[in-house]
Amino acid sequence: MDFKYFTIDVPVTWEHVKAQGIDSFVGHLTLDNGDTIMFDLGWYSNSLDEEYKFKIENGDVYVKNEKESTSNSTLFEFYGKADTVDIEKFKMNKIQWTTIDGKRAKIVQPRETGKGMTGIYFDSLWTAGSGTDRFQMNGTNLHPDNETRLLQAFETLKFKQ
Repeated sequence: MDFKYFTIDVPVTWEHVKAQGIDSFVGHLTLDNGDTIMFDLGWYSNSLDEEYKFKIENGDVYVKNEKESTSNSTLFEFYGKADTVDIEKFKMNKIQWTTIDGKRAKIVQPRETGKGMTGIYFDSLWTAGSGTDRFQMNGTNLHPDNETRLLQAFETLKFKQ
């Protein structure tokens, strides 16, 4: 698919859905099995950082209490000492850094297929005006086939500026 600023090879059944961005180039793709992904190319593209359900303070690990937390207040409970806890098990996604089209890219994928984010983020494509354009494309809780195909498609990204 050709999106003017970039191209990506995706299955022929995936369709582009145009969207209107305020200060960036955005859009959606509808995939098979009812999944949707979105992309954003601009100064403020989301870096796809995960919102962790734990925190570490003073060498202690605290885990978010989902039942007691509200939209206004988050309650964390002591879990254990940081040097004895495998905090990786509390993360939904795994992150890998690679190079695609000569640019450093952050690949995000769920630890458990179908549960979490599948995405890519470039923190520096080119300078535009007084800022740096970034790019991200992601979907959440994708069907396993779409997750695999999207990760393969990321490898084919080519930017035009």
